[in-house]
Amino acid sequence: MDRRSFFRRILYAPLLTPFILNAKSSQTGFQFYVLADSPQVFLPTILQELQKCGMIQSHSFTLLNLHPEEKELKRTLSEQGWRLVPRLSQPDLALSFRHLRNRAIPSFTFIKGGKVRDLRSRKLRTLWKEMNNHSPSCWLTIAHFNSKGVHPYQGAYASFYIEGQKVGNVSLEKNFFRKFQTERGNINVIVENGKARVSESSCRHKICLLTPPVYLAGERIICVPNHFLLEIQGSHCIDTVIG
Repeated sequence: MDRRSFFRRILYAPLLTPFILNAKSSQTGFQFYVLADSPQVFLPTILQELQKCGMIQSHSFTLLNLHPEEKELKRTLSEQGWRLVPRLSQPDLALSFRHLRNRAIPSFTFIKGGKVRDLRSRKLRTLWKEMNNHSPSCWLTIAHFNSKGVHPYQGAYASFYIEGQKVGNVSLEKNFFRKFQTERGNINVIVENGKARVSESSCRHKICLLTPPVYLAGERIICVPNHFLLEIQGSHCIDTVIG
């Protein structure tokens, strides 16, 4: 598969590849997303290939929230040499999980420096094609490397980006509604009961609409067709507030 085909396929994958937005994030380091109900089936191969590429070297990990198969996931990673550590110990690899309201074709992709990385590994491409043939999944695993400060804490504000540029913030402590107009369409956001969600979007697949409300620092909702990003921030990240 050539690079152009790879990116075209990624763009239409149900992950909604937040990476092309190139927006600033509260998270640092290298990240990848895996859409699969049983992440332990695919994570070992992905991590092994990342080690071969020299992109990761350390072996401590933690789970930031619950997953139906977390016991098996912990066992699989431990057998591969990864060491489970407490959440607050700043692990090398932090795994968080999101349950989508609709099932979608399994897939994975990578981000580093705010951009999609096409890792030219034959084994990863074979794995990617294999995943596409599996039954639709509803669990998204987000892997953060060098993720200091990425913990499941209550966020303070929702930040909004269009075309990678921040257009404002709003406190999660007050109810809020706004319709954002982009060059590609429009998207509506609601904040209520301390959580933010997309209530309407002109995009085709509506994955952003299906994503559950977010409220923990670092959580995101992305609409790639509209080049729109909603990200939950801690109180230290605020510079402009929209009311």
